Amino acid sequence: MDANIQTDPNSEILRKTREVFGAPSSLRLLHRLPFGSYLLRFLNHLRGTKGDYFENLAKNIIKARRREEGARERVDLLQLMLTINQAADETSRLSDDEIVAQSVFFLLVGYKNTSNTLAFISYFLAINPLLQDKLRSEIQEAKTSASATSVYDLAQSIDYLDSVINESVRLCPPIFQMNRSCQEDYDFNGVHIPAGMEVIIPTYAIHRDPDAWPNPEKFDPDRFRSDTDDCDRHSYQFLPFGAGPRNCLAMRFALMEIKIALVKVLSKYKFVQSPETQVPLALHTGVMLSPRNGVFLRVETA
Repeated sequence: MDANIQTDPNSEILRKTREVFGAPSSLRLLHRLPFGSYLLRFLNHLRGTKGDYFENLAKNIIKARRREEGARERVDLLQLMLTINQAADETSRLSDDEIVAQSVFFLLVGYKNTSNTLAFISYFLAINPLLQDKLRSEIQEAKTSASATSVYDLAQSIDYLDSVINESVRLCPPIFQMNRSCQEDYDFNGVHIPAGMEVIIPTYAIHRDPDAWPNPEKFDPDRFRSDTDDCDRHSYQFLPFGAGPRNCLAMRFALMEIKIALVKVLSKYKFVQSPETQVPLALHTGVMLSPRNGVFLRVETA
């Protein structure tokens, strides 16, 4: 479909997506729901027909795909689900509601998580100008040494860019807590977890645990240098996108967007504090972690 998002700031799908994130505070409960058809049921309760809009949009695209000749040659999330469904038996086949829910989830998480993460990174770079200079220097060096390389490949090759992003999502993880339902009785270190119990994983607290992260409140991208000896840190002490088979569906897509955006912007500009910049930044725990009052910075040509 032609969403016109890049050329029309008032396109319908963009307006509807913005409205979802401006919904009542009950939306903050969304992260506690299983992301199946429950997501659509919940969206339908948000100020009128926003849920209906996204549900109908996804269903119409699915219908069009099923009519479209050569649709199976597409390589995207929706087509992968449709193709797998055709080959699956009835017990493992996704319902149309589940396909719709996953598609809507991909849109909503990819939209807001990405913009929030870019806002947080911009903020951390502005209040740490020496680290921003280091990142900008490495971007310029990469561009100079590989001038014919695409911006996509260039963004993947800058190790310090990965470090900056990782440190930002450590301090401000997009999903500040995760909820899982225990499927069977389990005993761990003397604690009994019965089947059906909801388990809350406090990502924000784990990311600021001083036993795993010395001086945890400090923004220090060098924690994630490839030559850093972090073998004492458990892999589940860094969970910005979750882990295991239910980790973030849009992780690679979001990281690609974030890296390309930063390379493009920081090649020409730098972020600096303004009188309106809030230090420390107040946070809001809604559907996902976000700046409570926004991020106010100045942008200078560099």
